[in-house]
Amino acid sequence: MQYITRAGAALALLLALAWPGPAAARKNAPPEVIEWVAPWREGVTLRYATESDDVAIDADGKERSRTTAIETIRITAAHDDGFVQEWRFADARYEQLEGGSEQEALVRQALESLPDLALEVDLDASGNFRRLRNVDQLVDALRPVLLDVFEQALQSGIRAGGGLPGAADGEATPADVRLAAAGIADRMTRPDFLGALLSRDAAAYNDLFGAVLKAGVPLDVDIEMDGPLGLGQMPARVTLLMTPGAPGSDEAVLDWTTRFSREKSAEIALAAAEHLYGIGASDDERAQVMADMSIIDTGHARFRRSTGVPLMMETLRTVQAAGGHWVERRRMRLLDDTHGHAWPDDGEPRPVAAP
Repeated sequence: MQYITRAGAALALLLALAWPGPAAARKNAPPEVIEWVAPWREGVTLRYATESDDVAIDADGKERSRTTAIETIRITAAHDDGFVQEWRFADARYEQLEGGSEQEALVRQALESLPDLALEVDLDASGNFRRLRNVDQLVDALRPVLLDVFEQALQSGIRAGGGLPGAADGEATPADVRLAAAGIADRMTRPDFLGALLSRDAAAYNDLFGAVLKAGVPLDVDIEMDGPLGLGQMPARVTLLMTPGAPGSDEAVLDWTTRFSREKSAEIALAAAEHLYGIGASDDERAQVMADMSIIDTGHARFRRSTGVPLMMETLRTVQAAGGHWVERRRMRLLDDTHGHAWPDDGEPRPVAAP
């Protein structure tokens, strides 16, 4: 199960200061209220340099990779009840920084084989994510690419792992491999799953426009999010903190932390893995996942208060389960603008510890 899970997961390409003033005035004044207005109107175009750093550590060792790209976000239509937003990608580059030497070649091959894709996103009247509009078109474009990559990944895993699970005596014919790869590709390109996977960045980017918070006052909100593959709701608690930028600036910062229910996350993660890869976890594997499962998302966004345009955004997901941990850090930096902010050269992303 491990080599299929790692290959599939890898290839499934997933705070500041108060305003100045006399001390007595600061002590007695009520907290400032900050609103993150939506920046959208027809024709608005924003270009970002993006980087995704992924680290996985488990019993098989450590893998670390980085993907960089230029992403262009454009509002192609505005109407009474919302907007249509387009995401385009250019100059995508992948590096395998540690482990997984065969994986690097497969991912690069997949990137080179991808057609020119654009995500079309529906936003509501507040500028928040509603749905991915063109998921059926994306399924048709991505399935043949993923099928070829999964077939090669399975062949590599069979050589390393000594057989194909489910095949007689562990032996696997080319037909067995093609059938297994087709099954994974079919499950990975189900519209509900692929749509959730591909729209994850768009959902995070558009999620908090319209937020109104008191500066420096944390706010806790209990939510429920849809799990992958329609496998149930994932309860979570979100903590939000809004702070103004440097004195005299037109900036503000929003930080957030989302902690998911451990028990429900474990149930859904196991069900999703079994569904996608067609292999059930053993009783020992299930017990270990249930015992130490943790999913924590953190985020940091800097934006212009007057326009709502995001200047910098970082999301970090930490998943701990079965004695290992996986960290995904996603960063976006606005280009074509003189905001002057840059991400620190702080090395690989670090996991957020579970409480």
